[in-house]
Amino acid sequence: MTVVEAGAVKGLRGSRNALGLCLLACLLVGGATQRGVLVDAILQMIVIAGAAYALMSAQMTKPMRAGIVLLVLILVLGIMQLLPLPLTLLELARPADLLPFVGNDLSEAVSAAPISLSVSRTVEATIFALAPVVFFIAAVSLPQEKIANLLPFFVIGLVCNLIAGGLQYSFSTDATLGDLLGYGVMVGMFANVNHFSTLVFASLPLIVYFGFFHDRAAIATLLLVLTFLVLLAAGSRAGILIGLGVVAISVGSLIWRGRVGTIAMVVLFASFAAYGYGALIQIGSQQLDPDFGRKEFALTTWNAILDNWVWGTGFGTFDLVYPAYEKRDMVHNLYVNHAHNDFLELLLEGGAAAMVVFAVYVAMVIVRAVKVYNRPLQRLALLSIVVILLHSIVDYPLRTMAIAMTFAFFNVLFFSDIGTRPGLRKGYEDKRRRAREEVLPPYANGRREDLHDFQ
Repeated sequence: MTVVEAGAVKGLRGSRNALGLCLLACLLVGGATQRGVLVDAILQMIVIAGAAYALMSAQMTKPMRAGIVLLVLILVLGIMQLLPLPLTLLELARPADLLPFVGNDLSEAVSAAPISLSVSRTVEATIFALAPVVFFIAAVSLPQEKIANLLPFFVIGLVCNLIAGGLQYSFSTDATLGDLLGYGVMVGMFANVNHFSTLVFASLPLIVYFGFFHDRAAIATLLLVLTFLVLLAAGSRAGILIGLGVVAISVGSLIWRGRVGTIAMVVLFASFAAYGYGALIQIGSQQLDPDFGRKEFALTTWNAILDNWVWGTGFGTFDLVYPAYEKRDMVHNLYVNHAHNDFLELLLEGGAAAMVVFAVYVAMVIVRAVKVYNRPLQRLALLSIVVILLHSIVDYPLRTMAIAMTFAFFNVLFFSDIGTRPGLRKGYEDKRRRAREEVLPPYANGRREDLHDFQ
């Protein structure tokens, strides 16, 4: 190996480690839900710096182009919300209560204003959205084997959260790291039980793949049982329901692929039955939609969307707009900080343009899914992506750094070719073609040929 090659290998290893440590740091201390937490700002700076370091020696790939398109669209949309527009344009698609106050003196009337109701919040939210996209671009620029080496960092972060969650449920005292991290830790390293559940159930397909498709069935079964128990103990309704569905799909995928031994299958089905029973008990003991619940949040948010869907109100401004549409009998000591539906909140804050950006991402996922439908890892990574999006219908997991980076990591697995070897598919097709030529008669392709032509 030449000096240049050795330097290139060392540089790739450094890029891998930088991105892996960024992912691990977000999983360990990125579980805050409130706005303006110092640790989140530090994590965003670390992620952007680590991604910039990895991109210094990167070569352009197709997944990188897709990530760059999303990066540019998000950046342009964020900038558009900060540029001042003539007040006459804002008046066309925004209620008077949300327009700038001009007072009684017409000489001091405001002639232009930005779309965002809070410039500082929109800047903060835009940077938050860009950090995972930058991580994705940097990660997919790595060679295939280096992308695979990011997996241990993710697994370490997941296991640390599971251990922390298990210990917290076994403690009789209310131990918290809030004074150190700047946010109250409820379970694992998360301030929100639902978001901890998102990390757990979204990781199940990954455990399934690397356990049963790489001959680690015993370890995978043990880890699955542990994650089921912790998820059940967390008590998140959405986590329980989605986790139950993920378990069913994963077990069905294993049976279909014939990758499960008899003992492992018995353990999985027993765990599945116990988990289902526990899920029914947990859900039955909770109100599906209390008076101060998600249905009311969604209806109120939808009413706000009807008045603001053209321009939006600016990223990060949901809790500034929601009180204007809140019913009087729904006002409580606790205020609504999010819509508990990321898609409705995105439409309210970003307007129609934000939904166009999201539609571009969905189109990219669909096109990629058609191409990799026969690849086990990519299929299961897609399952993880889908369940996070499903949970976003009833919560806001993607508004925490830990889940946003987890979502970006699953997209890295989905859009990369990790789990396949170059030329493997072509060799497989050549082998099948040779086998057909040995078995089929010379005229099998629809026309009879002289046998001498094949000698």
